[in-house]
Amino acid sequence: MNTTTLTTTENEGLTFKKWLFNIFRAVKTVSKGMMITIKYVYGVKPVTIEYPEVREILPENSRSRLFNDAENCISCYQCAVACPVDCIYITATKRDKDAPKLKASNGNPIRLDLHQYTIDTALCCYCGLCTTVCPTECLTHTTDYEFAQYTLDSMKYDYLAKDIRAWRDRIVK
Repeated sequence: MNTTTLTTTENEGLTFKKWLFNIFRAVKTVSKGMMITIKYVYGVKPVTIEYPEVREILPENSRSRLFNDAENCISCYQCAVACPVDCIYITATKRDKDAPKLKASNGNPIRLDLHQYTIDTALCCYCGLCTTVCPTECLTHTTDYEFAQYTLDSMKYDYLAKDIRAWRDRIVK
């Protein structure tokens, strides 16, 4: 019974009524698809942000630029030893016995005078090993992520320099 109805409809040909129905169905399906498209184009909030006018807020535990609070650094060299790529350069000498006793913010005595504390961020792999071994917690990852440079030499940060020590007011809470 189904085979006879199929052969009769194939032999009938296209009538004006079927032609109008096909046009109506085409307009209906295209309109339905366009409504879905318009809903997503105008109804969904954009995912991108307008950088640099709008900056993304990073989580507190993100690993971006390193900062060493040199005032609390006891020059223990543990961060340099733990660094897998050897990007931390420390130079310190023993303090004189006559020098006044200094202590870090957590109470650890400062027995060495820190002369150089430099991190080459071009080499750094941001693993965080140096921050975990720091006994005074003066070496931390910040949420600063805008520190691109044109040359590799300018990616070395001397944390005893005045301009970098000025970051302390912004970073250390």
